[in-house]
Amino acid sequence: MKNLNGALRDPLVRATAFRLTLAAMIAMVVATGLGLENPWWAAMATWMIGQPPRGLLLERSVAQFVGTLLGAAAGVAIAFAGNPYLELTCLALWLAFCCGLANAMRHQRAYGAALAGLTASVVVTLTTGTGISPLNFACARVADTLIGIGASLAVGFLLQPRARSQSLSARSANVLANGLRLVGMALQEHQTDLIARESAFLSALAAISAGAEDAAAGSFRARRRLRPLNTMFASLLDLIVVARMIRKASESRSLTEQADLPALRAELERAADVLEQTGELAPLPALGVVERTAAAHAELKAILGTFAAELREVAQSHGALADPSLIVPTSRMRPQPDLTGLKRAMARGFLAIATSALVWTVTGWEAGRFLVLGASIFTVLFATLDQPLPLVRQGLIGGTVAALAAVAWRLDIVPFAELSWLSLLLALPLFCVASLLQASRATVFAGLTFNMFFAVMARPVDMLPSSPQTVVAGAAMLIVGVVISDFFYRWVLPMDVDRRRRHIETSIRREIAFVSLRAGTPWAERHLSRLRHLVLEMVMRARADTAVIGDAIAALSLGHIAMRLGQIVHQEAPAADGDDIARDCLRRLANPIEDPAGCGREILDSTQAGLPEKTASTIRLAHLMAGELVDHPRVFTSAAAA
Repeated sequence: MKNLNGALRDPLVRATAFRLTLAAMIAMVVATGLGLENPWWAAMATWMIGQPPRGLLLERSVAQFVGTLLGAAAGVAIAFAGNPYLELTCLALWLAFCCGLANAMRHQRAYGAALAGLTASVVVTLTTGTGISPLNFACARVADTLIGIGASLAVGFLLQPRARSQSLSARSANVLANGLRLVGMALQEHQTDLIARESAFLSALAAISAGAEDAAAGSFRARRRLRPLNTMFASLLDLIVVARMIRKASESRSLTEQADLPALRAELERAADVLEQTGELAPLPALGVVERTAAAHAELKAILGTFAAELREVAQSHGALADPSLIVPTSRMRPQPDLTGLKRAMARGFLAIATSALVWTVTGWEAGRFLVLGASIFTVLFATLDQPLPLVRQGLIGGTVAALAAVAWRLDIVPFAELSWLSLLLALPLFCVASLLQASRATVFAGLTFNMFFAVMARPVDMLPSSPQTVVAGAAMLIVGVVISDFFYRWVLPMDVDRRRRHIETSIRREIAFVSLRAGTPWAERHLSRLRHLVLEMVMRARADTAVIGDAIAALSLGHIAMRLGQIVHQEAPAADGDDIARDCLRRLANPIEDPAGCGREILDSTQAGLPEKTASTIRLAHLMAGELVDHPRVFTSAAAA
């Protein structure tokens, strides 16, 4: 009730709820007028799409149609197997595939994958063992979806005000300016003094990166900016890491020799100020300082060269944001799916559907089809989420209330109403209240579940009489199906943010190992690009925990160190001792590390003895690597030892 009162007081929530209800009613009336057998499915399409901003509404509608079309085709193919046991086995496999796909994908692609699984389940469960033609039923669902999409788009584009949010370019410029200042600080200030600023900056960077695709939805021009934005963020990450490496490498030098770093910091801060004032990035003065410093200190030439290259990349990418016609190199952050989470999602999808299907086939209950349908809905819809349990709980509450309301509706209201339009009119207040809940972020799935479950069980425009046993059994089985889904998410194969983060850490260790194994080859850069993406994914789930964010930056630093060591081994001609040190470091990173702190101390001990001056660069990298292992042992501890 508290959430409902809050929704009623919020004008944006009220407006969204009005559009949701209007689109659903238009869809149901049109589908009824066209003589479709189950017109409430058209309304369900409008609730699934919702009323997001216009660009996102357009892309979600496309995903809804593509997912429904693929799911309908899969459902028909499965239903034509002819054997109920084979059909349900194939359905469980298809749901497992869709759960894995939804888990690996993001944004509207994940939504489309979930719809493909859900639609197939609807086709199979509601036609198996009946005289209903799977092909006709599937075609009707596609038609319902098209009607729902049309209603949602019409209402959204006619009644929804244009969003007035800060443009992606403006937000990225603000982040870039803050990033340049942070890079300047990282050149001089110790990590303990930087951690709070680094945490805030990287959290903002991760948030913009995660929301960039949705912000660009519906605009080809905005989508063309995603690649330069991706490249700019990757280069900013690298600049922060390289700046830390420069600071650590210069700590042993005299104050006189360090005098160039304050000058470089001043130029970076000046460039940030100009960027905020004019929107233009002028890196040349800072690059000039870098070149002078490299010329004066040969031992820093390689690492300063990397710094200059990253700064040029940032400038080029920023220019491409303003002018998308400029050519930007291949994306420097490659999405890497959580393979462990993907496998768990597939296993959860198969087991949940197989369990409910087994109960149906063993008992032979007619209402058992709703058991499978209920288990399918939430198992596949929430496969992509880090923290699904609170939403499953919302769905269970909304579904239970909807089931009770639907039973009362079929047994008491429908016989009294007699006319379909009167029944729909009487149901309107219920849809309005549920839409208010759906429009509120805190109760979105409670409202969505009520609308969907009530529509499919109450069938407000179907005036044919229903037996009490059929109505009660169908409603009960649908809810028990949701309970099965909840059971698998809660107890059998749980998922939450901490588990997802641990999976990401495992992937990070794997990518560092691959960078080390393939250092000095083109494949190493591919693995480093995956590592950058994983670092941002980890930061997103850090919840502003500075220790976790520090671990993430240390992981990227280790990736860069491995890249540089590989270049020394494969592209240069170091002294024999330096070559041995580099190979030893790469070997350690390529294998599981049970005691990172101990490994770091071993590296420090082995490089303390007097070695030729030619090995100074290699020893410096080895010391940097050892420092990261000693300071951040948790993230580098091998899975076997964790």
